[in-house]
Amino acid sequence: MMVARGLFALLLVFSCAAHGNDSAQTIVHMLDYVSVDYPEFVKDGKVLDDAEYKEQQEFAGQVIALLGKLESGPRREQLVTQANALRGAIDAKAAGAEVSRLATDLRWQVIDAYNLAVAPKRAPDIAKGKTLFAVQCAACHGVEGRGDGPAGKGLEPAPSNFHDADRMAQRSLYGLYSTISLGVAGTSMQGYSHLSEDERWALAFYAGTLRYGDAELARGKASWEQGRLAREASTLRTVATATERAVSERSGPEAVSAFAWLKAHPESAPMGAESPIEYSRRLLGESVAAYRAGKRDEAQRLALNAYLEGFELAEASLDTLDRNLRQEVETQMIAYRDLMRRGAPAENVAQLAGRIDGLLEASAQKLGTEGLSPTTAAVSAFFILLREGLEALLVVAAIIALLKKAGREEALPWIHAGWIGALVLGFATWIAATTLIAMSGATRELTEGATALLAAAILLYVGVWLHGKSNARAWQAFIDKHLKGALERGTLSALAGVSFLAVYREAFETVLFYQALWQQAGAGAHGSILVGFACAVAALAILAWAILRYSVRLPIGLFFAISGALLSILAVVFTGHGVKALQEAGLIAASPFGGVNLPALGVYATVESLTAQAVVLALVCCGYVWTQRAHYRDTART
Repeated sequence: MMVARGLFALLLVFSCAAHGNDSAQTIVHMLDYVSVDYPEFVKDGKVLDDAEYKEQQEFAGQVIALLGKLESGPRREQLVTQANALRGAIDAKAAGAEVSRLATDLRWQVIDAYNLAVAPKRAPDIAKGKTLFAVQCAACHGVEGRGDGPAGKGLEPAPSNFHDADRMAQRSLYGLYSTISLGVAGTSMQGYSHLSEDERWALAFYAGTLRYGDAELARGKASWEQGRLAREASTLRTVATATERAVSERSGPEAVSAFAWLKAHPESAPMGAESPIEYSRRLLGESVAAYRAGKRDEAQRLALNAYLEGFELAEASLDTLDRNLRQEVETQMIAYRDLMRRGAPAENVAQLAGRIDGLLEASAQKLGTEGLSPTTAAVSAFFILLREGLEALLVVAAIIALLKKAGREEALPWIHAGWIGALVLGFATWIAATTLIAMSGATRELTEGATALLAAAILLYVGVWLHGKSNARAWQAFIDKHLKGALERGTLSALAGVSFLAVYREAFETVLFYQALWQQAGAGAHGSILVGFACAVAALAILAWAILRYSVRLPIGLFFAISGALLSILAVVFTGHGVKALQEAGLIAASPFGGVNLPALGVYATVESLTAQAVVLALVCCGYVWTQRAHYRDTART
C-alpha cells in the first residue's frame, strides 16, 4: 500500500509541473488523504504502522514541493510555512486530531488562495449517480459499495468500503469528487475525467450516501424540517465540503442526521443561500483559474457572469448604502474584463481580481450578513423605483403634455396603453424568465440595451422635431396643416411606441432588483420594502402631476424648447445606458477611460459609451442647426 501511494505522490509531482494551476487541486487531494489517514496510524505518539507513517511524511513533503511550483505571491509563502508546520507535526508524531486539523486548515487555505471550485453548480442527480455507480464502480466496490465486488478481489489496496462509518465520517463529498476526478495513481482507482463534472458530482453524492438506511434518512428529514441544521451549514457548498465529524463537533448528533438527509437529497439544499456577492466572488475566482489555465474565453464568460448573475443583483441595495463603492466595483469589473480581452499577463489579471474581491468583501460587509435592516430595506426600495422610474416618467409626461398642449386629448388612451402594456409585459417577462425559460443575465442586458438604443433613436427624432416647432408660428402652421392627418396615419402608434419602450426598458430590471432586495432582506424587513415601494410610487405620482400641471402653462415657444431639449438629453442618456447594457452583455468591448461615472446622465467611463453619446450629441446639435436654418428660411419667405 505504501509503495502504491508513494508512486501516486511521485507521479503527482510530474503531472502538476506540466499542468500549472492544476497542482493546487492535487495538493488539496493529497491533504484530504493526510487528514483522514494519519489519525489511523499514529496514536498517542506511537506509530502503529511504520510504512503508512512514512507515507504520511512523504505526502507532506510532496505538498511542500508542489506548493513551490505554484505562482509566487504572499499567499504562497504563507502556505509553504503552513505546510512545513504540518510536516513538522507529522515528524514529531503529533496527535492525530492535531495533524488532521493542520491538514484540513491548509487544504482550505489552498482552496481559497487559488479559488478552486469545491461544490457543484447545481444539485446533483442522485438517480444518475446510482446508474453511473452500477456501470463504472460496482465491479470493484460491489453493488452496495462495500468494497466486495468481483473485480476487487486481491487488489492492494482493497477498494473503499463506503459503509465504513468511521472513515466516511471524516471524508467530505468534495474529497470523493476529487478522488473520482483524479484517481489514485499506482492503484486500481483510475480517474474518471472523461465523465462530465455533473456526472462526477452525482457519483460522489451517491457513493457518499450509500450507507444511510431508510430509517436513518427518515430521522434526518425530521431533524432537517425541525431546523436542527443551521442555515449557514445547509447550503449546497457546505453539504459538499463539510464532514460529518465537523458537523457533529459543531452542532451535535441531530444536526448530523439532518446533514445526512441533505446529502441524500441535495435538491433540498438551498442554492439561494449563496448571496449575489458570494456568487460573484466565487465566479471571479474561477475566472482567474481559467485564465491561468489558458482558457481565456471561459475566463471572460465567468467574469461576465460574476457581474450579471451576481453583483448586478445587489448593486441597487449597495447603491443606497455606498454609491462610491458600488461604482468602484462596477468600474473595476469592467477593467478586469478589458484586461483579459487584451491578453494581459496572468499575474496582472490575478492582482486586479484580488482588488475586486476585496471590494466585494467590503460590499458584503456593507450589506450585512444577517440581511438588510428595515430602514435600509425601505430606503433601497424607495430609490430603486424612483431611479428606474424617473427617466420613463419624464418621457411619458412630456408626450402627454405635448398632446394636451395641442388639444389632442383623444390620443391619451394610446399613450396610457403604451406604458401600462410595458408594465404588464415587463412583469410577464420576469415571470417567464424565472419559471418557464432560463433567461441569462446577458439576455436581460441585451433586451435592455436594444430597447434603450431604439428609444434613444426615437427620442432624438422627436426632440429635434420639437425644437423645430418652438416658434409659435411654426407650431400653429403645423397644427393647421399636418397634425390631424399625421395622427390618423400612425403618429398615435409611434407615440404609444415611445411610451412603451421608455417604460419597458426599466420595468423588467426593476422587478429583478426588487426580487434580489427581497431575498437579501430578512423576513422582518419585507414590510419595509413594501413601504419604500409605496412611497416611491407616491413620489413619482407627485412628480408626474407637477410636470403636467405646470408645463402646459408655459408659453408655447418655451414649452417646446424645454420639451425638445429634455427629450434630446434623454436620447443621449438612453444611448449611454444602451451601450453600457450591451457591454455588460459582452457584445461590445469596454475600454476604461477616465474615472467619472454619472449613471443619472447615462455617463459611464468607457471609450465606447462616451463615443456613442458624443455622436448622438453631435446629431442633436446638427438637428438643431438644421431646424433653425429652416425656420429662418420660412421667415424670410413670409
